[in-house]
Amino acid sequence: MLMTLQDGYETYIDRCVFKTEDDFRADGPVLGWLGADDRPVETVEDRFTAQIISRRPNGNLDIWGPLSETGFEHLSLDDALVLGFTTTEYQAGLRHRLLRGLLLQSEEQLSMEMSPPADEWQAAEREGLGDWTEWNPVRRVPYPLQAGFERDEVIGWAAGNMPDGAELPEDRLFRETIVRNRETGVVSRSGIQLKDCGIESLSLRDALVLGFTTSDYQTALRVRIIERRHIIDEADLAISKMPPVAVRHGLETHGRDCSYRIGKGFLWTHENWEKERALREWVSRVERPMYTKPISRPSRGLLTPSF
Repeated sequence: MLMTLQDGYETYIDRCVFKTEDDFRADGPVLGWLGADDRPVETVEDRFTAQIISRRPNGNLDIWGPLSETGFEHLSLDDALVLGFTTTEYQAGLRHRLLRGLLLQSEEQLSMEMSPPADEWQAAEREGLGDWTEWNPVRRVPYPLQAGFERDEVIGWAAGNMPDGAELPEDRLFRETIVRNRETGVVSRSGIQLKDCGIESLSLRDALVLGFTTSDYQTALRVRIIERRHIIDEADLAISKMPPVAVRHGLETHGRDCSYRIGKGFLWTHENWEKERALREWVSRVERPMYTKPISRPSRGLLTPSF
């Protein structure tokens, strides 16, 4: 897709960015926003026009940005926290690019992206086909509320019948976590395995506490939005980070439309059945979430974080 940036030039924006942890390590950690005296500062007036300071592995400082030209995909989870972004804001930045192939340009656009569509027309424009009448929460585009991330904090993994936050599970997607309620201080099991709620249901901080990388987190959100499902196990996570070239091309071209229907629909017409075989087989390779009975869509005020 072509996008006109603030300097008037048109630049191709990749819908999907497949960054590895080696890429993030090479970028170096973010130190903060570029201040008036060329030193890092914690806050700026406009986060979409300000530049960012990072420290490269060789010790040199690097000034880059703004986010309106680079996107959130180049921020690690730690970087996003250093710059003061909430989990909801970080996901909104990633979601906008995945759905529309565009980068957020302003604080106003970010605020709008954090709220779900208000009507069917908005849903079709922002999300593509199928979501307005879709009532399987896994297949819908998630718009998690920040309050949902702030209610509890993850303190470790659950092991057996007793909490054991130090033990790393063999397959993290098949384990529950231990959480602490921020208001009451009560510690309990989460009651749900990550394969059923998704890595993307974790806050940025909680994902780091559990040892997930930025690549893990961004992959989980991409699979949730583009393929309309959760990552199901460690093997699925590993292969989903860098799909085959033909699949990456298909995901880039079709976006969320590739999972609108499996085996039928406009994407899989006779003339492109073979052309898109790799993509069709990719999105069909795991069991799809089952549909639930359609019911009336609630008002926006009743929407809660979508697992």
